[in-house]
Amino acid sequence: MNDGVYQNGKLSEWPYPIRYGKINRVDVDVLVIGGGLSGGCAGIFAARAGAKVAVVDKAPIKRSGCGGAGMDHWNNFSSNPKSPITPEDLADQMSGNGNLTHREYIAMKGTYEALMELEKMGLEIRDKNGDFAGTATLDEDTGLLKAYDYQDMVAIKLRGGHYIKPVIYNELKKQNVSLYERVMVTSLLTKDGKQGTKVAGATGFSMETGEFYIFSAKSVIISTGYVCSIWTFSTEITGASYRWDPNEIGEGLAMAWNAGAEIYGFSNAGSTHGSHPFAWPRFGIGNPSNTWFPCTIVDDNGVEVPWEDYKGRKLATVEERNLPAEGQPYIASGHDGGKNTTTPNLTRDLSRMVEENEVQLPLWADLEAMPEAERRSIWGVMVGNEGKSRYTLYDYYTREGFNPDTDMMWCPIMAPNGYKSKGWFHGEPNIVKPWRTEAFGGQGEIVTDWDDMTSLPGLFSAGASSGLEGCSYACSSGMYAGRRAAEYALKAEIPTVDQAQVQKEFDRVYAPVRRNGDVDAYVSWKELWAGSARVMQLCCGEYRKQEILEFGMNWLQSIKRTEMQQTFARTPHELARVLECETRITVSEVYLLSCLAKLKETGSKGGMEEGTFSHKREKKKPETLLFQRMADGEPLSYTRENEYWLKGDNAPTYLENYERHNGGRKS
Repeated sequence: MNDGVYQNGKLSEWPYPIRYGKINRVDVDVLVIGGGLSGGCAGIFAARAGAKVAVVDKAPIKRSGCGGAGMDHWNNFSSNPKSPITPEDLADQMSGNGNLTHREYIAMKGTYEALMELEKMGLEIRDKNGDFAGTATLDEDTGLLKAYDYQDMVAIKLRGGHYIKPVIYNELKKQNVSLYERVMVTSLLTKDGKQGTKVAGATGFSMETGEFYIFSAKSVIISTGYVCSIWTFSTEITGASYRWDPNEIGEGLAMAWNAGAEIYGFSNAGSTHGSHPFAWPRFGIGNPSNTWFPCTIVDDNGVEVPWEDYKGRKLATVEERNLPAEGQPYIASGHDGGKNTTTPNLTRDLSRMVEENEVQLPLWADLEAMPEAERRSIWGVMVGNEGKSRYTLYDYYTREGFNPDTDMMWCPIMAPNGYKSKGWFHGEPNIVKPWRTEAFGGQGEIVTDWDDMTSLPGLFSAGASSGLEGCSYACSSGMYAGRRAAEYALKAEIPTVDQAQVQKEFDRVYAPVRRNGDVDAYVSWKELWAGSARVMQLCCGEYRKQEILEFGMNWLQSIKRTEMQQTFARTPHELARVLECETRITVSEVYLLSCLAKLKETGSKGGMEEGTFSHKREKKKPETLLFQRMADGEPLSYTRENEYWLKGDNAPTYLENYERHNGGRKS
């Protein structure tokens, strides 16, 4: 096609030489698919264990993934020596709630060690310059900045969180890990090319030149993130419609499914309340929560909106917002929280107050009214390090003259009902359809054991691919999986790649390129994406029953037979987008199959989502858990006893299992 940026003195159609069909072979001990926080840490620790490692990512690894632009908090910090609760306590509280608690426990157990390792690599985490000396957020003994709870250390603020990915990237280079950037992995290779057998590597292609890659590996780690954009279609307003990195479309989940690995939780599918197609960029506007916690909010007349504790008792001072209330052991956010540990928030009466004009819209985030240390903490440390707010808010607004000492930040204007949700600041979460693609967890996950290995020998999973959300979980689980994968690989034989399996994938990958110019190939990748999203909106929305789910499956099959065979790709970029759409269709099928299996398991006739496929956690402990996998081209569904990870050949406690599998290392 062309040889580079210029051809015959003119700007070419594509800035890289096109080399479709050229085959590159890479042989390693450990292959890491996905170079975000989890994958980067996995690559480092596999290399430190003595393995020859390659990390592959669709983007430049120095800033790729959900944490690429930075992180503000280090949550799930119960393993730190000053924590008021232990990982064992939290695991016992969570156990049996429908989650695969053992993989959460593994991640929780390693978050303190992971942070200390990142500090050794060069990440700034302490208040070395004394900027917060004498303030409540500073832990004087360690120099760490406490988050949420200023009485105990259950989470911390990442002083240099904006640089977490460059730090990991530099350590990957230091450990001589081979980095393959702008390379899209398309499938896993298995022994004899069969589903359910030992992993042998993976295939992929360059998103710059179109060259084909065959990776031979003794073990493989999937760390490709969550599932995005299955129900919603938006290519332009990515800041508003994505909670996670828009590159995350479930590729790791899809390739694991196609290879016959076990999966779990796809019938839950989360919920998009607070992160929907018309939302504001997350943390990108004034609000009182998460990155902005505990910011004062005032109405348009300057009247402060009241704060309440977890029981609805009014808080009189700013300082009370960061302290446990009577009856609370501590306060925390997300998985840090045990029983009765919910952080304070704005009054739950806010919706009524708006409706009855007790507060006048718009609301404003009033940083000026905060104590000086809190103002610097929110704007300089939190907003300034969180990737979702660093560029869209901190850099841009500072450049344009915003001064947190004198200025306030506008909050979204909504109908009164919109202020009922804790996530109201993302934009009217209660009036949009609960399409599930941007959920806080619950998208489904690859099942792993106490070694973070999947049901396929040699295939490991870490981070969000295993249902573990957040930077601390990502880094901790990546380090753990890297060690385990290296241990496995250094004892394993060199795998034999099945050439028939490679050829089949080679033909699939380049099919859209071969169709370019064909008069019957007129479906763009955007149209294919919009079509599969429409199927999911109609057939896997609030109302689900067997006939509708089966109709959705047939509809997707029709798209695969017709429109998918009419797609084309003019450049490697378009080829990547087409193949992503094919992945979306695979993941959509998994959701539909999982919902059908859930109906069969429960004996339900279906209906509205609430009570059938609720995105909310199980209110009572389920007796069994539903799993699925592919075998000989057919989907299988089956159940296991809840808490199976503490039964049978496993030890009866979380700590015993962890120490047994953590290379003999004591906690």
